[in-house]
Amino acid sequence: MDASRLMVDAVALLWPELPDEPDGFAAAVLVALRELERARREDRAAEPTARQGVLDTFATRPAALARLQEVSARLVEAELERGLESMIPGAVEHERYVEIPVYYATDRAPTDTTAPDERYGGERGGLSFGVARVSIPDDHRMGALEKPRLWRLEFRQDPDKHVVLLGLEELDDLGFAARAKAATGGGDVLLFVHGYNVGFADAARRAAQLAYDLNFAGVPMLYSWPSRARTAAYLVDQNNSMWTHGHFMRFLRLVLDGLGAARVHALAHSMGNRVLTDGLAALGPDRMAPLGQVVFAAPDVDAGVFEQLAAVFAGRAARCTLYASDNDRALWASKGLVDAPRAGQAGAGILVVDGVDTVDASELDTGLLGHSYYGDRTRVLSDLFSLIRHGLPPGERFGMRGRTNAAGRGYWLFSPQAD
Repeated sequence: MDASRLMVDAVALLWPELPDEPDGFAAAVLVALRELERARREDRAAEPTARQGVLDTFATRPAALARLQEVSARLVEAELERGLESMIPGAVEHERYVEIPVYYATDRAPTDTTAPDERYGGERGGLSFGVARVSIPDDHRMGALEKPRLWRLEFRQDPDKHVVLLGLEELDDLGFAARAKAATGGGDVLLFVHGYNVGFADAARRAAQLAYDLNFAGVPMLYSWPSRARTAAYLVDQNNSMWTHGHFMRFLRLVLDGLGAARVHALAHSMGNRVLTDGLAALGPDRMAPLGQVVFAAPDVDAGVFEQLAAVFAGRAARCTLYASDNDRALWASKGLVDAPRAGQAGAGILVVDGVDTVDASELDTGLLGHSYYGDRTRVLSDLFSLIRHGLPPGERFGMRGRTNAAGRGYWLFSPQAD
């Protein structure tokens, strides 16, 4: 069990109760959490000290500390009682890793090999279905996709240490529907749609990591369209993200109508948002009930097109959330290619539309390219936890500040430290 993740989750649940006092207690908690995130990312040896820093901050308010300890204890008890197998149906605990099943659909053409990492390439094909098995090591670091590192003298994938695509079980459409319906069992589904420059294996690994890190109580699913997984293939990926529409609609209708799910949450990243936004806009109003939280992470979608489509789909989900950043270099490059602002860019022109909560992540440390922060930054993952697991609006999630854009429309800003 990850003690730091447990602490962040407990604070997220407790945040609406924290006293909003002029001496800055809440701001001090944010500073301590930021230090914990830095330690998790850069200096694992410093994590215990950083966790103690959060506790020391709460210790200045004995009542708040008591509630933090109470909430933490409940989270531990719940996790121990349920076990991961009962949260993600079909998950299997091994001695040093957990094996996560990810139900997938893809219109990548199969290759001649059966090796899981190479089974699906970047060419267009028909719609295929199956179950991918992905390992998450016991010492997994929240937000990481652990893989072999040469400087550690690691020359091959090891599920005890790395997030590995262990195997694939290919199914026909009827077999997939039956298996997925049985696994769902009337519970929730988390559907992930990857972005540009992503291969099938990395998409499956990310889908499993997100479900694991979000402590998702339901079935993780992946839709993988034929990205070439090459930086130079941007225009090919752009075309394929539009070409896939018919196949995605077939899969989306199956997930919404054929599995008996209580709720279907959807999270798309980057160019995958073109797939998701087009699909949601094309749904009829009779398909709105099962949609829960819909998340558009760093969308590489024309801002004007997103606004037009949002006018159609925004009311068809419990809540729609857009994460944007002014430090997203990948989207700045995309804007330069097509000469049009992207929906995932922030700054003075940040996109705020009716029916969608816009969250500006510009003040967070979002990494070198600043484009995958939705999955590899603990602050964003913790916010997704509050959103997907508890359905909390932005104003009730910790570390959010309200702002207005030039047109006077309200959006939200991550606050990693005190003003």
